[in-house]
Amino acid sequence: MDMKLGISTWAYLDHSLDQALERITLLSNRAEILCEGRHSLFRSENLDIASSYSLKYSIHGPIADINIASIYHEFREASVNLHRRAIAASAAIGAELYIIHPGYTPWSFCWGDALICLYQSLSELAFLQDELGIALAVENMPKSEWLFFKKPDLDLHGLGLVLDIGHAHTCGTLHEFLDHPDLKHIHLHDNSGEGDEHLALGQGGIDLLPVLKRIEEGDLTATLEQKSERAVIESLEALNRMQKSKPPLLLSQQQIRS
Repeated sequence: MDMKLGISTWAYLDHSLDQALERITLLSNRAEILCEGRHSLFRSENLDIASSYSLKYSIHGPIADINIASIYHEFREASVNLHRRAIAASAAIGAELYIIHPGYTPWSFCWGDALICLYQSLSELAFLQDELGIALAVENMPKSEWLFFKKPDLDLHGLGLVLDIGHAHTCGTLHEFLDHPDLKHIHLHDNSGEGDEHLALGQGGIDLLPVLKRIEEGDLTATLEQKSERAVIESLEALNRMQKSKPPLLLSQQQIRS
């Protein structure tokens, strides 16, 4: 299997973006930049740094203080505008994909109103795909009473789906999401099913074989999304062990870098 497998800069958040990307080049030719903190693409120097590498990029949009489902117009509009800026920056460095969290509401009685606001935000952002030449996709969320998109029940308004298998595992919805027609990209990490732990692959309870089969059949891109380089390397080792036991799912270092 010729897996288009990248590494998230989340594993290197205590490093500068330059240091993070340099480490990632030793493992893959794909990187997913988490647009937060020292890796934010709102920093002009990070645009120059990212452009200096020959890596293929996906970008995880900012999360902190962002809520595109806010029922308060000022907060929703500010969140959408921050995404607009980040999407433009992502397009400027030639990123293939930009990933969006769908927002939340802390009150169950506001759910319907917040969903309307979420759909308005997705509609407004969708136009940027053609305008800037970058694909946008919405990520499913882990088990929670206040997060949207825990099961495949959203109208994505022309955006794709990023399937986070760890999030889906906490909700028991992994197989439902694997069948989603708009699936574009997959986040790979593991957990016990009790929480969003972002463990190395093989350290939790997720059955990876159906996931890898779906990646192969759909020619999908994927990202290892662990919290440390050690966990990333453990995940690569787990995938290589699966290579040995399942010949059709070959995953060599050369294929990782494709």
